[in-house]
Amino acid sequence: MVVFYGVINVNAFLKITAGAAGFIAVTAAGYMPFVINEALKQNEDDCDCLILLGGDIIGADTPAPQTLERMKKGAEYLKNHPNAYCVTCGGCFRKEQKKSESAIMADYLIANGIEPERIMLEDKSTTTFENFDFALPIIEEKLGKKDLRLALLTSSYHVFRARAIASMCGIKNIGKVSAPTPGKAAKRFVREYFVAYQLPIEFAKRKITKK
Repeated sequence: MVVFYGVINVNAFLKITAGAAGFIAVTAAGYMPFVINEALKQNEDDCDCLILLGGDIIGADTPAPQTLERMKKGAEYLKNHPNAYCVTCGGCFRKEQKKSESAIMADYLIANGIEPERIMLEDKSTTTFENFDFALPIIEEKLGKKDLRLALLTSSYHVFRARAIASMCGIKNIGKVSAPTPGKAAKRFVREYFVAYQLPIEFAKRKITKK
């Protein structure tokens, strides 16, 4: 609340709130056409290393439908690209969760015929930004970084934002691999609308930090 000398200034508070709401609405309105356009594509770019982004886990170790679709697409992609490596991303940070997103996805890939030596685990992250920030050193340690082609794999509704985040994390021209968005896809796109404002805020924070 906005307080002057211990008194709540309601008008000022309402103006700030309205301004913030307007900023979010304008940002999201310009952002969503790009999200939808990217979601309609069936991306499957070639790469040397696939960054498989984590997703929700239900209870102790059950992947949510969108996470399962990412896992299925990851196994399919790696079978079709036998020379590609993969880093699975995501930590163990939910209340009932017993295994990291990374370990759950890696176990699935191995159970579906992907060689364990092709898989790296990034099991500390809690956000998409951290997925990339924490995965890069792991990839560089195992594979080096000269002329390495990277691609992200995520749900179709998330591809545009994930690619923007990858760029902010220092990965230029990253490839894209799209997994289907299951079930009630509409609510996922609604969520993208409401998180659009996070990108310019995070971009500004990272610019300030680098100075």
